[in-house]
Amino acid sequence: MLQRAQLETIDCPCCDGDEHDHWASENGYNAVKCVGCGTVYIRQRPRCEEISAAARDGVHPTDEGVLDQRLHRQGWKVPFYAGIVRRFFEGEKGLSWLDVGAGNGEFVEAVRRALPDAEAMGIDPMEVKVARAQQRGVPITAQTLEEVTGRYDVISIINVFSHIPDFQHFGGLIRARLKPGGSLFIETGNGGDLPSRADYPGELLLPDHLVFSGIEQMKQTLGRLGFGRIEHFSRRTDHPLWAAKQMVKSALKAKPRVFVPWTRKFRTIFYRAYLDA
Repeated sequence: MLQRAQLETIDCPCCDGDEHDHWASENGYNAVKCVGCGTVYIRQRPRCEEISAAARDGVHPTDEGVLDQRLHRQGWKVPFYAGIVRRFFEGEKGLSWLDVGAGNGEFVEAVRRALPDAEAMGIDPMEVKVARAQQRGVPITAQTLEEVTGRYDVISIINVFSHIPDFQHFGGLIRARLKPGGSLFIETGNGGDLPSRADYPGELLLPDHLVFSGIEQMKQTLGRLGFGRIEHFSRRTDHPLWAAKQMVKSALKAKPRVFVPWTRKFRTIFYRAYLDA
C-alpha cells in the first residue's frame, strides 16, 4: 500500500501571496483561493519529488486509498482536438510541434490529422501510457522536458498546467525549447475565476491537480515568461450530456445529485501565447 505523501507548504504559485481562503477539500487535501489574485491551489501539497514520482506511476496516495490516473485512450478526443487545432493553426505549414504530457497520444494524433505536413511528436513521463501510444504508432517517448534538446515552432500542454508544481521553472524550460517567434498552446480550466467549489464540475482530482488558474492569472503568468501576445478561446462544458453523465456518476457512488445543464460558470480555456522575438 502506498504511503501518504509528505507535505510542503507553499504560497500562491501565481502572485506569491500568502493570504488565502478555504475553497474545497477532497481526498484529504485542501484547496485554497488566493485573496490577492484569485488562483486556487493546494497550499499543503506533496513535495516536488513525490509529485514527479506520481506523474511517472500514475498513482497518487490519498487518505481514502489511491487516486489512479493511468487512464486509457479516448478516441473521441482525436477529431475534437483536430477541430481545435484547425481553429488556431489552419493554413500554417511545416510546423514542428512538441506535445508535453502527451499521455496516450490523442492530441498528437489530432495535430497530425489537422495539419498533415506538421512534424508532431510528444513526451510523457508515464511509461504505461507511452507504451500504449507507441503500439499505435504515435511518436511519443518517455522523456522529461529537461531531456528534450530540439527546438520547436509550437509546444503544447493539454490539461497539463494544473499538474505543474512550479510553472515559472517549467515555462522557462518550454521557452528555451521554442524557436524565435514560436508559440505555446495550452488547454486548462478557469478554476481561478470561480467564486466557489460549487461552480466547478465533477471532481477536483486532488492532489493530481495542484493549481487552478483563471484567465487573467494565466495571462500574468505567461507575460512574466516573455509571451507578449496571447489569444484565448473559452468553451462551455456544462451541456446536457455532461449533466447526464454527472448524475449517473453520483448515483453509482451512492451520492445522487441533480445537475442542470447550461448553468455553470466553469469553462475550458484554450490559449495560444506567442514568444516575444
